[in-house]
Amino acid sequence: MLTETVAGRTYDYSHNVGQGASSGPGFYFGVDLALGVDGVAYVLNRGNGAGLGQRVSVLNLGSRAGEEEYIGEFGSFGDGAGQFIWPAGIAIDSQGTVYVSDAWLNRVSAFDKDGNPLSCWDAVQSGDDGPNGISGIAIDCEDTLYITDGRSHRVRKFTTDGRLLGSWGRKGSGKGELDSPWGITVDREGFVYVTDNRNHRVQKFTTGGDYVAQFGQPGAKKGKLTWPNDAAVDPEGDVYVCDWSKNAWGLGLVQIFDAQGRFLTSLEGDAQQLSKWGQMTVNANPDYMKRRREVRSTEPEWTFAQPTAVVFDAANSRLLVMDTQRSRVQIYNKLSGYLVPQLNL
Repeated sequence: MLTETVAGRTYDYSHNVGQGASSGPGFYFGVDLALGVDGVAYVLNRGNGAGLGQRVSVLNLGSRAGEEEYIGEFGSFGDGAGQFIWPAGIAIDSQGTVYVSDAWLNRVSAFDKDGNPLSCWDAVQSGDDGPNGISGIAIDCEDTLYITDGRSHRVRKFTTDGRLLGSWGRKGSGKGELDSPWGITVDREGFVYVTDNRNHRVQKFTTGGDYVAQFGQPGAKKGKLTWPNDAAVDPEGDVYVCDWSKNAWGLGLVQIFDAQGRFLTSLEGDAQQLSKWGQMTVNANPDYMKRRREVRSTEPEWTFAQPTAVVFDAANSRLLVMDTQRSRVQIYNKLSGYLVPQLNL
């Protein structure tokens, strides 16, 4: 369904951006993305695990299909300055500084907006009980960093230069307890949302770690969650949960809840057309075109394949979904005043 209206909201599929590429235009197992100033997007690529493709891709998304523009990339595989082993999350502060978390090195690397390395620091403090494995990273309006640790089942708060401000969480399934937390985001009011991966839910906390609410429950049906890995919140308070695992509708969903936790709808992926870069690749390789014309249907490739990140672009009122296994970002506009009154009930 390219356009869906539910509870006064309309989600309208726009287009997708990307293609598989170990360097240059495209993504290589993109696992997270963040928005900088002037519409610039930074996509974090995990690579193939063997030292190929670990980088940050920089691009202008544009407003519609065909307007995307590749700007460049930075970072590489390794444990030196400006390098990554197992990049996990990316966030950008109010000054445009880019922060990347590394789950293997348990450190955060900082870059300026052009990709020049600035600093790196440990996200696990001396004496902290192990094992550790940091993952998601988010930043609030006061430039405080929040980082999940999926192996110690905690959330830590840092200044941008790596000074620990506090932490919360312990392993468990009760309110406020965590089991392998993954993604993290902060809404406009300063509440922190943590994707509680193995508890199959998202929990909402205050900045001090006090439990506020839960979104979703375990299950494979729409409205239920199975291995959620990221969340986003729009200015109206609607919550978008990236649900990574295979289910009856494909290889991943984005589940949408209102601010009170009521399930609204699911997005399954709607990429019926190739991206600009993908189409260019097909056009340049006649055998690719032949193989595509020989299949019964391209419909299986429309859907998400293990998406790992979701971001709401408030400036353009649109949802960006990192469709990891298909090396692209699928984009949905959230429309207001959609002219089908009988559906806006």
